Amino acid sequence: MSAAEGLGGLMEGEAVPGAGQDVVALYREPYGPVYSCGADGLRDVVLEEFGPVSEPVPYRGRRGIITYWPVATREQTVVCGSLRQWRLAVELDFEPAWAAFSAGPVELRWRAGGRLRRWRPDFLARTADGVREVLVLKPARKESLPAERLQVLEDVARAAGWRVRQVREPSGLRGRNLGWLAGYRFSAGDEQGEGRALLEAFRQPTGLRAGVAASGLDDLTGLDLAYRMLWQRRLQFDTARPLLPDAMAWTA
Repeated sequence: MSAAEGLGGLMEGEAVPGAGQDVVALYREPYGPVYSCGADGLRDVVLEEFGPVSEPVPYRGRRGIITYWPVATREQTVVCGSLRQWRLAVELDFEPAWAAFSAGPVELRWRAGGRLRRWRPDFLARTADGVREVLVLKPARKESLPAERLQVLEDVARAAGWRVRQVREPSGLRGRNLGWLAGYRFSAGDEQGEGRALLEAFRQPTGLRAGVAASGLDDLTGLDLAYRMLWQRRLQFDTARPLLPDAMAWTA
């Protein structure tokens, strides 16, 4: 591993024999310089806790905006370079299977067809059982990344000890439900005592408004807390139905 402040070698255009071989990876530790290394140098690096190599820059024709996403379960802000990344960040934050994640924390560089290729996979994530995965969004209306890019990624992942997963961002009803709940992802108020009252009220599947009324809480406070508990998965709901105030919920 080396500090890549000068970004020599491949970064200045040296040829690399074949896509997927001798890939150079760049990453930045929090508040530190940019480092460069080979794929095997990424093994055990906690990229899921780092920020992007450099912040994404909007450009003409780009769909979406730069979004700073404060993670609900840890002191970390994930910088998303598109609305597609933001939607996937919401999913990763909601699902307890993911312990940590970061958007674009590594840039891969290699030479193919006489040209220097640069690419930042969408997310590096660590599962709750300690497995690191590189998550990439599938291209719109396609089932897989371009073959060359996928081969490079699989070669790097093999050397780094990662798993590769191609995914789509949540969309449709699930995307709208998660986007709504995300606004309630941080704790507020007396959630211990009031939460117990709500859990008791939702021991059987009950409409949100009806359960809040049965708990004895006022509508505003009760619904606000109920949505927070849905995000925390202390209450469950049918993800195939709109999350309206009368949606059914029950104790996890």
